[in-house]
Amino acid sequence: MQEQNKSWVLIALTVPREAEELASSVLFDLGTRGIVTLAETDGLVELGAYFDPDTQVGDIVESVRQGLGVSPGGTDSLPAGIRISVSQIANQDWMQKWKEGFELTPVGERLLIAPSWKIPELLAGKAWADGTGQPDQLSADSSVVQALGNRILIQIDPGMAFGTGTHETTRLCLEGIERYWRGGKLLDVGTGTGILAIAAALLHPGSQVMGIDVDPKAVEVARENVAINRVSITQIEILERQPKHFAGRAFDLIVANLTAEVIIDLLPDLTVCLANGGLLMLSGILSELVSGVVSALSESGFNIQEQKESGEWSALVARRDPQ
Repeated sequence: MQEQNKSWVLIALTVPREAEELASSVLFDLGTRGIVTLAETDGLVELGAYFDPDTQVGDIVESVRQGLGVSPGGTDSLPAGIRISVSQIANQDWMQKWKEGFELTPVGERLLIAPSWKIPELLAGKAWADGTGQPDQLSADSSVVQALGNRILIQIDPGMAFGTGTHETTRLCLEGIERYWRGGKLLDVGTGTGILAIAAALLHPGSQVMGIDVDPKAVEVARENVAINRVSITQIEILERQPKHFAGRAFDLIVANLTAEVIIDLLPDLTVCLANGGLLMLSGILSELVSGVVSALSESGFNIQEQKESGEWSALVARRDPQ
């Protein structure tokens, strides 16, 4: 089936806000190709998970119910706040859903995130209103990676990967990289669109940056974003790998925007990749679960350098004393 004619199975799952992390984890474990937030109201969040068209929908729905601790049965037996629906959606509608609400996004003091479909507006001077730079610094012939005043423009096409710079967890990481990253060697675990790795490479040219992900589609998307941002392949590498493959590589900073449970599970592997005195930057942690991550870090010999909150999410920066 040609990609442009492809359709997707969309499973829309509404859960209480506190169950969002668990629901996302369950959906990814079941093989979703990507998740978008469809709606947020009154303590509830509606997630849209896209599956290949040959997916056995009944099996997926039942597995979602089991993963959320819901007893087997029809929708009448669902607890309050949990709803599941299934529909078909065309490929072009998926891409349109990604585009909705993805605007030019200033992040921190130095970064500006932009999707490719907003670049023409930027070049035409219709979309830049921050006041720190002017679009005439760009031309149609120039690289899309340009300094706009004191900001660096990063072009991101999300495709089917997580990380556009608009989600709180990604913003926390970008702001943290801006504060703590001074160049050297950086590992981005669960790179998604590659946005964190690209930001690190552009903030400190000449550094060695590596982004890894277990999802081959995310790796493909990240590599495409590296290319459109004109980042040298000698500076940034995107691979389908896990942290354990890089034991002893002595990264100065490791960034992991995952979930609390995954971070705790991966902590031993992350630790052996880190340089003496290096930093771990961890995000994707629901604030109600952050104490568990802090405890795991403490037990592994890390000291918390910073804890930042954004909405219901927390990010941690931790340093392990030199051995």
